Amino acid sequence: MQEIADTAVGFPTVTFTAALVVIAGFWLRVLLGRIQRDSFDSDVATDAPGGYDLPVAAAASFVIALAWMFSLGGSVFLRRSEIPGLLYALLAVTVLVGSVALAYVVTRVAMWASHSEWPDLSHTDAARNRPEL
Repeated sequence: MQEIADTAVGFPTVTFTAALVVIAGFWLRVLLGRIQRDSFDSDVATDAPGGYDLPVAAAASFVIALAWMFSLGGSVFLRRSEIPGLLYALLAVTVLVGSVALAYVVTRVAMWASHSEWPDLSHTDAARNRPEL
């Protein structure tokens, strides 16, 4: 447990740990009703290729959480391998970049899979006539 805690606050995972704390704070405020879950959507062009209808905050949260997990795993592996000096630093940067890239790809695949599995029903009569929560 101590190894995971040390890795979470060490480079490169600390960058995602900080972002994860911000994301947790955001979703806590959403749960408390202080802000809306799609509050970032008005600031970002959401006309993404593929037509995925997912709030920006949800997609960013998914990418950050996955990147944190991939970075944590890669960092634990690096620490246990006892690679010295400059090579360790180079591999740590590779873990940083690779975890973001892998998280982005996994998020895109998950969005594609959920989009193909669940059709958009927002334009049906039932969706238009339902009461707002």
